[in-house]
Amino acid sequence: MSMNGSLDASSSASPARFAGLVVPTGYQLYALAIGGLAGLGLWEIWASVPTPLIAGGPLEPPALIKALFAYRLGFEPSDVVAKALHYLTGVIGYPLAYFLLTRNGVSIGRPVDGWLWGLFTTFIALGIFAPLAGLPFLLLAWGGQLTLMSTIGHTLYGALAAYVFELLNERR
Repeated sequence: MSMNGSLDASSSASPARFAGLVVPTGYQLYALAIGGLAGLGLWEIWASVPTPLIAGGPLEPPALIKALFAYRLGFEPSDVVAKALHYLTGVIGYPLAYFLLTRNGVSIGRPVDGWLWGLFTTFIALGIFAPLAGLPFLLLAWGGQLTLMSTIGHTLYGALAAYVFELLNERR
């Protein structure tokens, strides 16, 4: 395994593939979920403790999810469902996307990949989902404090999730 996480010619293990794409093994899915859980835990602390001090209130992804459903589908999921969707995204969805991108050619190298992936998850949430929910692009019209805190939190999330995954993956 090379330093950037790709398999090199000297590696005896060949990656699992589906339709030509490198896909995670069962253990790698487990490691991705552990990394996602670690990153999400850090993100939740960031969203609930320093963010209200800077932005005047916490980051609330379930509120974004509820707004998106209400605006696009005409119904609002319960708090439990909205939180579950947020947790599934942070523990499974985003880590799996990180793996698929970094193992299939979209990689600068570690640890930069994790930081950049975290930064990109901010854009997914606030640059794509917020406008789809009828909210301002990146929430910038609201002053920018939530955007700043979300960007820092998501970047920390991505860095820690990737670090934990890569650490577990290399130790296997």
